[in-house]
Amino acid sequence: MRGFALILLMGLPLAAAAQIYRWVDANGRVNFSNTAPPKGVQATVVDPSTREGPPSPDSTDCYTIRCQGERMEERQRRREAEDARVREQRSALSPKPPRGLDFRAYVSIQRGITEGELLGIAGEPDLKADQGVAIAAPEYVQGTRNTVVRARSGLVMKTYTYLPTPADPFITTITLVGGRVSEIERVRKF
Repeated sequence: MRGFALILLMGLPLAAAAQIYRWVDANGRVNFSNTAPPKGVQATVVDPSTREGPPSPDSTDCYTIRCQGERMEERQRRREAEDARVREQRSALSPKPPRGLDFRAYVSIQRGITEGELLGIAGEPDLKADQGVAIAAPEYVQGTRNTVVRARSGLVMKTYTYLPTPADPFITTITLVGGRVSEIERVRKF
């Protein structure tokens, strides 16, 4: 019996040292410590083994697994919606893959055809460049399909470029002067 009493007396200081104090300092910060706070500060003893009970029906705290699961699902929905929005923005900003110009369309293009005929045969180009106005260069331009005429001042120059694709490894550059095909260049790239 004496041994039991001795062990009990030795355990009392350990129980007192295990207390946790909570207090608010002059700066408004909440402090926790296992030592007593400074003199003049009002502190409360916190029991670390106690837990708060379930919240009241009006509380926004979430203690049940169901409630936490619903919040997690909502966060996942928001994250997926944000990811979808970012993917849409990236796809809108990314360049379109090159369409190229297949050989059948290339063979159908002749000097002197109009820009509308060119777009009907070859489709929309991968790159467009508006080069401004041709005043004296080139000296002669394609007037119609079968005639070459001197360049008039003020003809608009454009360049359409069709980039290479794995199916058609050629870069095709078509120069239009005054709305008609003036030059066609086709170079193998790979």
